[in-house]
Amino acid sequence: MAQTGWRMVIELVSGLGIGAALGYGFDVLFGTLPLFLVLLTLLGFAAGVQTMLRTAREFSETSDDTAPSRTGAEQRDEDRGR
Repeated sequence: MAQTGWRMVIELVSGLGIGAALGYGFDVLFGTLPLFLVLLTLLGFAAGVQTMLRTAREFSETSDDTAPSRTGAEQRDEDRGR
């Protein structure tokens, strides 16, 4: 559970970092300091959120497949017809 949480945090932070780095690089290259930095940081944030949602969807699909088995008491109740 914690591993999935850290994965999602890293995906969000890396999206922000890559967007900010590319934006700053383009701003230095073209001489338009705040424009690309803000734009690509927001796009990096959106990409990070999208990746986090995809990870959450994958996690929920795999957790449904690995549902815990019934306990002995639940199995006995079912065998008795309750």
